[in-house]
Amino acid sequence: MTIRTLIRCIGLITLLSLLTGCFGLGSKEDYDDRPHYYVIDVDRGAVASHFVTDRVLYLKPVKLTSHFRDQAIVFRIGDDEYQQQMPHQFFSSPEEMFNEQLKRWLQKTGLFSQVILNEDAPADMILETAVTALYGDNREQYSPQAVLEMQFFLLEIDQNTTQPLFQTGLNVAVDITETTPSNVVKAWRQGLAELLATIEDDLSDYFSKRKP
Repeated sequence: MTIRTLIRCIGLITLLSLLTGCFGLGSKEDYDDRPHYYVIDVDRGAVASHFVTDRVLYLKPVKLTSHFRDQAIVFRIGDDEYQQQMPHQFFSSPEEMFNEQLKRWLQKTGLFSQVILNEDAPADMILETAVTALYGDNREQYSPQAVLEMQFFLLEIDQNTTQPLFQTGLNVAVDITETTPSNVVKAWRQGLAELLATIEDDLSDYFSKRKP
């Protein structure tokens, strides 16, 4: 190979790199290193036609397992290994986001006369919620999935003491074509809607069986 040919090859490689970066040849998520912000936003839809009376629920701030607590989206890349996908992150803290979605959904169900976030206000019950899994599965030996797992604990306030009434753990794994941040967030949205519909049904069944 002559020096002139070598120079031409180097020039073509450089030009291709510039075109890839400037004109998006390849995945936008791969080449754009600017911050990307996401939200998991679900909507129950119609408000219940009937609301119970005198059943105020205090929604305690949602807690997340430590390795899912940051705003950065997390992929699982090994059995015991997780990796943050910077610069892809939630617009707000996951705690705030899940708290808002849970409150908005529950206050439409009619199962409670009011859903409050103020711990100093009078309430009849407390709902404690924990998010124990929130990741995109990117392990080679597994199919791509978006995983969400939540734990719910309903407590009754009785003369300044709390009595456990109901608890459950729910897990949803939504299949996706490829583990990318945008695919994972869309699947989380679907999974959270399914999960909240399930907890609504579970609470409805519990209250229907509960003695007055």
